[in-house]
Amino acid sequence: MVQYLEPRTDVPAKDDWSTGLILQDLRWGTRALGVVGLVAAAAAVACLFMPTTPGTIGAMSVLVLAALTCGLTPLIHWTGTRAERRGLLEQPWRRVRATAAEKQPEDVSDRLLLDGLVLKGWFDDLADMVLERQEVFVCGPDEHGKAVVRAAGLAKMENAVVDTGDYPARERVERPLGRPLDDPAVAGAHQGLRWGARAWLWAAVPAGAGGVLVLLSLFPLAPAGLVVGGLLLGAGLLGIPVSIEIGRWYRDAVTAVENSDRWTPVPITLFPWEPNQNVAGLAEMPGGLALVQFVVTDLDVIANIADTGVMWIAGTHGDVIAVGVPRVRVLTFAVVQPDRDTPKEDPVPWIQRLRQPDLSGLPR
Repeated sequence: MVQYLEPRTDVPAKDDWSTGLILQDLRWGTRALGVVGLVAAAAAVACLFMPTTPGTIGAMSVLVLAALTCGLTPLIHWTGTRAERRGLLEQPWRRVRATAAEKQPEDVSDRLLLDGLVLKGWFDDLADMVLERQEVFVCGPDEHGKAVVRAAGLAKMENAVVDTGDYPARERVERPLGRPLDDPAVAGAHQGLRWGARAWLWAAVPAGAGGVLVLLSLFPLAPAGLVVGGLLLGAGLLGIPVSIEIGRWYRDAVTAVENSDRWTPVPITLFPWEPNQNVAGLAEMPGGLALVQFVVTDLDVIANIADTGVMWIAGTHGDVIAVGVPRVRVLTFAVVQPDRDTPKEDPVPWIQRLRQPDLSGLPR
């Protein structure tokens, strides 16, 4: 039987360690990216007062794109932390019997059917896990009909609102734990791994765009284009070696999942989290005790491991294992080093520090 991450129900939700990690992940980079967005917007406005040249227009386009992208981060944070601001997390999570309702035609919302209560929201894979487990974790609703929900196995929470009406329940189908790719959720996550195999594009595209912008800014001379293009080109060139290596690991993970015919659960003990270090632990692999290092950290995977002490392997290829959670739309990879009981203490590459979550809230 699969064990999943579950929030604590004996303390206020804000004091539950996994809820704290979710909030920490939502807060990550909000201030820094918000500042970057404001600077980019201001620089884009300044370009309006410069001579209209191809280089200036290109720089302004890049700056507007950066301002819009970075500006979305505070909005996501504001939406995700709404339950905290409303005080819903002051109460403990309640485990409630529930199921998912059938999708309504031309209605983008999902609905959960609790005992005598209907909650509406955008639940996506959370609704699938509620259907599977026939339960949900709830804080609220408050006097305004607002609530927040979580499902086992997912390191995320979703806002919900009380709805009225009668809705038919979705039929629950018993699914044995078989080949990982036979699970629709895992198959969806597998597509994400396939995109990760093209990680070199993350650096090559900015480098190429920066190079083109620099060339456009030479004749006629456009200082804004030279500065913006130079920053893109430099960052892209620095990131190419790291992204090529990460792409290789992703490709190995894709091969591992595709060749796997079953899930393999193994006991694992995570080392205490340290900033700028890979998340690592000791696992009792089929071939013996081994060091496992997570190069790209996924909060859902790490939180499930920390809570249950079990790592679910969806396949192995060389020194790379694909790691996920059965019936959860998440897959990542880890590097295995047999016969090692201490990590190499390799620092996280600089490109990964741009998206390294704070996991200091993990239980020790």
